[in-house]
Amino acid sequence: MINTEELLERARGLEFEPGQPTHQSISNWLGGIIAEGLLSPGTRLPAERVFAQAMDVSRMTLRQGLDTLLHEGRIVRAVGSRGGSFVAETRVPVDISNLMGLSAQLLKSVHSASSKILSARTIPADRAVAEALQLAVGDPVHRIHRVRFAAATPVVLEESYFPAELFPGLPERNLGGSIYAVMGEGYGLAPFSSVEELNPAVAGAENARHLEIGPTTAVLGIKRTGLARDGRPVEYSEDLIRTDRLKIMVSGRSTE
Repeated sequence: MINTEELLERARGLEFEPGQPTHQSISNWLGGIIAEGLLSPGTRLPAERVFAQAMDVSRMTLRQGLDTLLHEGRIVRAVGSRGGSFVAETRVPVDISNLMGLSAQLLKSVHSASSKILSARTIPADRAVAEALQLAVGDPVHRIHRVRFAAATPVVLEESYFPAELFPGLPERNLGGSIYAVMGEGYGLAPFSSVEELNPAVAGAENARHLEIGPTTAVLGIKRTGLARDGRPVEYSEDLIRTDRLKIMVSGRSTE
């Protein structure tokens, strides 16, 4: 591990790669140090003015290099008196095409995974939910709203809907673990496949409070319809994912 002073010393001796934009050389150099694990997650980088002076570049050039690392998820920025640029926590890989379940995937990379139920009740289906679940508008559905945690960090905000006729009594069950397990073991209707739509989104004030991020933070929105083996829709979910903490992956296979 190296500290801030050692990082600045390395910056003073940085030799830029010929034929490559200076900001790209900076991002490659600093990204390499982070990838090697020489800077602990949460380490605060030197102030931009000091960092730029050490490299003998303009603050604008340095900022371009840092922006690249920000977009790659290698660093994060905070504002205010304690703000600055920080080495990002290691992102946990999650394959959204894998119906193993989020908890099982998280436990491959972190020591604990848990859920907090925000609400679990039966409501009339609105048009979007009814269309996804192939129901009539107003038909009863169970709405389960919960936060998923990787260790102690909230990483996913789930808003899931299930046809009440297929899952009687679901809101009264223990939903702190895998809901898919409950659907399979209790009702014989665990999702066999899913259709997912991915969209960029901004957290917003209420969602940000649950995810412990700023209200203007970019997140990944996923709309998912889970299908039983016979093709019936059994779940419709609208999730918000913290991509600064989860590395979203999609696996596939050849059909040939």
